[in-house]
Amino acid sequence: MIVFARDFRRALLTAFALLWAIPALSHEAGHLKIPADASLAMQAFLSHLSADSLMQEPEVVDCTLSGGSKTKCIKLILKQAPDYEPGPWCPGSITDGPEAAGIWVKDGKVYDADGEFIKNLAKFYDDPKWKMYDPATGDVLVTRSFDACYGAARVDVWKEYYYYCAQCEVDQTVAAPINTFFIPLNPVKAESPTPLKDQPGAGVSMNGVRFEGPAPLTAILKAYNIAPFDDCGGHVNPFAGYHYHFVTGCLEDIADPGGHAPQVGISVDGHGLFKLLDVNGNEPEGLDECRGHSSEKLGYHYHAAEVGVNSIIGCHTGQTGCVSPGGTQTCDATKKHAPPFQ
Repeated sequence: MIVFARDFRRALLTAFALLWAIPALSHEAGHLKIPADASLAMQAFLSHLSADSLMQEPEVVDCTLSGGSKTKCIKLILKQAPDYEPGPWCPGSITDGPEAAGIWVKDGKVYDADGEFIKNLAKFYDDPKWKMYDPATGDVLVTRSFDACYGAARVDVWKEYYYYCAQCEVDQTVAAPINTFFIPLNPVKAESPTPLKDQPGAGVSMNGVRFEGPAPLTAILKAYNIAPFDDCGGHVNPFAGYHYHFVTGCLEDIADPGGHAPQVGISVDGHGLFKLLDVNGNEPEGLDECRGHSSEKLGYHYHAAEVGVNSIIGCHTGQTGCVSPGGTQTCDATKKHAPPFQ
């Protein structure tokens, strides 16, 4: 009965997802027009946004931001699919090397999630309950089906998928993963900084893939699971598709002729999002709690944390826009919904 209910739920979710995806799929990306009244960070982002990620031409629309301010937003309907093959994530065996696996993080440090790592998880976490492989064969327990992906890639992991290496493939989504982003043309200051928890991610990369908020590591580890990221800092969940939890060297960026750290995207509050280090390998000074600061040339902007820190930025200083399903026509960011997925 439980299996039937889950199969029915999956079919129902797929049907709804296909319905909202149809409007976006029926358009082709046209010539990208860059609004002259947009911020410099937004103009730079739009001028470098991958044309292959666009499902239709961006447009300027009215929107209501998270703090209630009514303003103009750029509406972007984007495929959450990079121009490279994502993965790998989980190794298939405890004998597999780093080339067959992704990465995992702990206390700000990055580790290869290879077979040896899986084999030694009990020691790594100092807990004998960690047993994520078959001792007879050496095969790693990996979530390979859609139902397993759906049950493991969530903050309330289904009991039958405890002790698994959580992995979702790009095609294991309820429909083609398309998101509609409404991002203010110009940032509007929030009354106070807003944590990324329950917010629509951190921003968007140049290839159209979403920068997500912190991964729910506590919930994942509570189920004795890990959910590895690939070397580009991304993994998949059944609704958002492929998304990033880190800013890595494999992402497209905009070089700065003055030597400042390059821009890698735009935040959902409209501020520019930049890499951590400048061309000389130096970290920026004077970052606030949101990992932002101001400069005469760039104004206020964010710098991504180093790979391994479980939050690309710390919070938003501006009022955020919306990240919604593919067919969404309007944005009222005062209405919040946090999906229970990684």
